[in-house]
Amino acid sequence: MTGPDIADNTGPSRPSRLMTIAALAVAELFLVILAYQVFASIECRLTEIESACRALRSMTARGLSIITVMALYFWLRPTAYRALAGAARTTPGRPSWLWAHLAGLILIFAPLPLFGAAEISRAFTPTLLFLSLGSLLTILGAVFWVTPFHSWRSWIRGDSYLLPLALLLGFLVPDLANLIRPAWEWSSLSSLTFFLVFLSLIAFGFEVSVDPPTYVIGIEDFFVQIASQCSGVEGIALITIFMGFYALLMRPDLRQRRFWLILYPLAVLTSWLFNILRIAVLIIIGARVSPEHALNGFHSYAGWLMFTALALCVVIVAHRAGWLHRIPRPQISRNAMRSDTLAARIVPFIVMMLSGVIASAFWPNPSDGYPLRALLMGAVLLYFWPALRNWHAFPSGASITTGLAIGLLWVLTAAPAPASEGSAPGVFWIGLRFLGTILLVPVIEELFFRGYVLRRLRQDGLLWAILAIAVSSLLFGLLHDRFFAGVLAGVAFGALYLHRNRLADPIAAHIIANAVIAAAALLTGKWALI
Repeated sequence: MTGPDIADNTGPSRPSRLMTIAALAVAELFLVILAYQVFASIECRLTEIESACRALRSMTARGLSIITVMALYFWLRPTAYRALAGAARTTPGRPSWLWAHLAGLILIFAPLPLFGAAEISRAFTPTLLFLSLGSLLTILGAVFWVTPFHSWRSWIRGDSYLLPLALLLGFLVPDLANLIRPAWEWSSLSSLTFFLVFLSLIAFGFEVSVDPPTYVIGIEDFFVQIASQCSGVEGIALITIFMGFYALLMRPDLRQRRFWLILYPLAVLTSWLFNILRIAVLIIIGARVSPEHALNGFHSYAGWLMFTALALCVVIVAHRAGWLHRIPRPQISRNAMRSDTLAARIVPFIVMMLSGVIASAFWPNPSDGYPLRALLMGAVLLYFWPALRNWHAFPSGASITTGLAIGLLWVLTAAPAPASEGSAPGVFWIGLRFLGTILLVPVIEELFFRGYVLRRLRQDGLLWAILAIAVSSLLFGLLHDRFFAGVLAGVAFGALYLHRNRLADPIAAHIIANAVIAAAALLTGKWALI
């Protein structure tokens, strides 16, 4: 890290509480997905209340839908966003609500250390209580930390109650998708989907076994049945809902006939083709990788991620297509986003978390998908380089010492490795893992936890400095499998940041600590360290 000694004072103003909570909501949702669908997947058939378990599992999709709908809402209604952000600045909520949010977050993750990842399905009733109470506290704490109830009420009235409707829509997206699904459940659609999946697998070079009357298809010893709900109707329903929401918000400006008669059929066709590819990949994973992962991992949430991402892409295309609007679209500078310091602190972290979910969806052992994660993280940092290049500086002596100490303590306090960790990884995997561990991850995590969360919470006074370090460090600890060690490391990085108001110092310390850990993993062969 070279260059001038630059303090972290970029940007015209501090981000609003609304942006802070939005970024935290995305990060926390991905943490919940990783915790309860990857590290400790809950098997509903093994629980005491299977129906409640299935309802709980749907909350991940609902949370993703709510965040997506809210992002669209504020993106398409910038006046409403500015009004709410202004209310949060003039009448902010009490700090105690942030503590309530943090307490709720702790309750959400408490079942993991209390009951253990392996036994969490058998302790579902207390887990459900923890998750329910934690979710309630987390949501109330976030909402009323932004601004008090009376400010929310005034703003909602002024916006014609569209926000509650948007929230309700986001929550009901899975139910609406099931409701309108029968409209697309044509036997011919299932037959054509079955046939095209067959052709796709043939094109990939597999010997495919089929039973056309029952729509059973598979390769080797893994078979699936392409029922009506697997023929792409769920994705089509999601496309319909999100495009309908966009058409409602943009109705004065949108050319509805062109939107529904041209773009909508193209979007439906794309969604259906995506689903064919998804089924083919699921069969390949089941046959060549892991049947359990194909059904309980990839099948559980890869579809929702793919279809939601596709729906967002369609909406973005619609919003930028001038021929769909009566009013000419404003020209946006290509470099505006890349130079946005606020986006540079948040977006790379979202990409890192999303890449972890993708790796968990496609690989039974998520670490095998690390090359893809490294590629995505490197690409997003390169994209934001115009904003990031202002923050590099020579590391201080304190950051070097802190990084060495954290790295050594992390290695020395690691749990004993299992007797056999399997075969050693290849040179390509090691190279990309080291690139991600030593360079990419430290930069992304420090941009978000210290450059955004801590910076946003910090205000004048010792108490606020302690609060900012505590919250950012607790969230940082949740991201690591060794929670308390992660929290202590977060405290050290936070103290470095506040000491000289330079993001370069915690970044340098984090890089040095991870380099020590990576070197220890290479020398001892204990790859679980990284």
